[in-house]
Amino acid sequence: MKNFLGILFIFSLFQLHPVQAQNKKIEQLESELPNLSKAQKWNTMIDLMWEYRDIAPEKTLTLGNALIQDTKSDVNFKNTAKVLNLMGVAHRNLGNYTEALDFYKHALLQSDILNDTPQKGYAYINIGNLFYFQGNQYEALKNMKEALIISQKEENNSMIGYCYMNLGDIQLSAGKYDIALENYNKAREARLSINDTNGIAVAEFSIGKAFLNGGNPHLARSKFLIALEEAQKADYKSLEYKCYEYIGLTYTFSSQDSLSWALENYDKAYEGFLELQQPLGQAKVLIKKADVEFSLGNYNQSIIYASSGLAIAEKLPAVFEALQLSEILVKTYHAKGNLMEENRALKDNLKYLQLFNDTEKLRKAQMLDNSIQLSNKEKEIDKLNYERKISNDQIKNQQYFIIALFVVFALFAIILYLLNLKSKRFRQFSLQLTEKAKEIQKQKVIIDQKALEEHELNEKLLEKNIELMEALEQSKKMFEQLEKNDKLALLGQMMAVVAHEINNPTNFIYNNVVPIQDTLEELLEFVNGMDEVDEEKVEDIEECKLLLDGIQDGVKRIMDISAELKNVVKSNHGFPKPYFIHENLDTTLNLLHKKYKYDDIEVIKEYDLKVEEITCLGGKISQIFINLIDNAYQAVKEHTPEGGFIKIRTNLLKDRVGISIIDNGGGIKDLDHLFETFFTTKKDGLGLGLMICKDIIKQHKGEINAFNNKEGGATFSIQLPLKFDDSDV
Repeated sequence: MKNFLGILFIFSLFQLHPVQAQNKKIEQLESELPNLSKAQKWNTMIDLMWEYRDIAPEKTLTLGNALIQDTKSDVNFKNTAKVLNLMGVAHRNLGNYTEALDFYKHALLQSDILNDTPQKGYAYINIGNLFYFQGNQYEALKNMKEALIISQKEENNSMIGYCYMNLGDIQLSAGKYDIALENYNKAREARLSINDTNGIAVAEFSIGKAFLNGGNPHLARSKFLIALEEAQKADYKSLEYKCYEYIGLTYTFSSQDSLSWALENYDKAYEGFLELQQPLGQAKVLIKKADVEFSLGNYNQSIIYASSGLAIAEKLPAVFEALQLSEILVKTYHAKGNLMEENRALKDNLKYLQLFNDTEKLRKAQMLDNSIQLSNKEKEIDKLNYERKISNDQIKNQQYFIIALFVVFALFAIILYLLNLKSKRFRQFSLQLTEKAKEIQKQKVIIDQKALEEHELNEKLLEKNIELMEALEQSKKMFEQLEKNDKLALLGQMMAVVAHEINNPTNFIYNNVVPIQDTLEELLEFVNGMDEVDEEKVEDIEECKLLLDGIQDGVKRIMDISAELKNVVKSNHGFPKPYFIHENLDTTLNLLHKKYKYDDIEVIKEYDLKVEEITCLGGKISQIFINLIDNAYQAVKEHTPEGGFIKIRTNLLKDRVGISIIDNGGGIKDLDHLFETFFTTKKDGLGLGLMICKDIIKQHKGEINAFNNKEGGATFSIQLPLKFDDSDV
């Protein structure tokens, strides 16, 4: 319970600025709201949410709900993740940990959608703090380190300082004073780089606390004095009076002769907390003053301080502080020999002890309940994300159908227009013939011939109409294929996300294996250096090293697979970039090998080492490699179950690079129609794959040819220029 209350106090200290200054700023922001534009109003509402998050979290939630409602249809509003983060903080301050986690998770999702990396970092920080409050140090550290990685990539020193401060608090609560001190110093350096006066003062104060908890009150006092000076410069009143309190504490821990100086600093702290109207701070200082007076033998003064503090603690209520103050009264009355008052104080002490135990049980039950609710909420969020994805797919399908329908109607309108235009011309021509019938009687033969030509023209027009209807049917098939291509693109994005999510835990495992290996190596050297070496222990250590090597190899393999996935789905269709032919051929072969690894098909590589890189649209060229090599695998698998092979050959030409894909499958039956639209020899094919490949190569001003081999199988030959000419693109 002490640790839990200490956590809450540390957080409140570092988050709260002077109440008077906050109220003044809130009044100013609220007075400006009616006269602002829509965008300015939204930004001011976010500022008000920030100011209210600790002193009036209910108002933060009200403002947040209003903002989400007002901006849900405005695509230009980019601060949704920040609003969700602040609403999560408000729920956390109200003790609604399940709702807080819900908002933090939504903030993570929105930050990815809007590419708001800073708010993604703050969402991880908030989730880490939530676990920290509940005593789950492992999850707290994991999320804080994720936030630190983001802040370092963004070079956001403000966030870096905040991450290190939180990491220090977590380590300090676990009793790891040296690690906490290291993190506090890093936080101080980050805040010095951006001249964050308040942040520097808080970092100095935390360094002092680390020294004090580590048993060095003299070094702690020097840091508290620096923090006091910085707080006074920044007019940071709550931290200033907290510094006085902790300076007094260093004198208390020093020697009996320093207790008068301790009281002097406690008096300054108490007067400051009275000024700020912070009763909990007053009660904590009165505990320390009563304890010092008891040590000096001033029992009456100790009773006065303890009684005053107890009255404040009962009013709050603050059970832990009331328990401490009642203990001081018991020992003080006992020292005075006042049995009646000692008995009364002892009864109060037992009452507060019972309340303390009940509170501890309630807190543990609440933590268990919150953990269950947090787990259920994560499942609900995952379900909602899945349903949202399905809904988006359905909307896209409806959009594609509407577009296709619109194109069909447009083509139909064009046909009607052409028919009407032709009909008008024919009527005009007939009218002219009627008016001039007498004049051109001698040219009747010519007129008959013209009539015959007109009849033939009508027949051709009818044929064109039939061809146009067939073209419409083919267009419909084309749109269906494009719809499938969009789904494949969505699948590619999902593969990239999966690869990214796999990288996070594997990087964490991989980066932690190395220090464990180093520690085992040092342990092995230490054991070998002992006078009596336990060979069994040495074998155990060496076996652990081998196991760690295996773990490291396995994780490295996972990372390689993830990198291959990311490389395949990566696309640079928009701009030509350097592209390594052999590297991308190997990537394609690795991926397809997993698909056909049980088919016993040999892959032979005949790479010309002179071939290095070309400039092209790499994503499209990789699409060609996947299509052609996959076709080769299918042909060999279907027609050559034994002794099948695929040969990949490259060679450097004058200003081009040649790539040949050779197989000993069943060959190609109809080469003349191979690259025509909708021509396919596969049962489930649409005949668009090779057409798309040919269009891509044509776009690159390259060539593609196919022919059957004399010994069986087929060869696809590609030639690509070394430099991409985008003058016609």
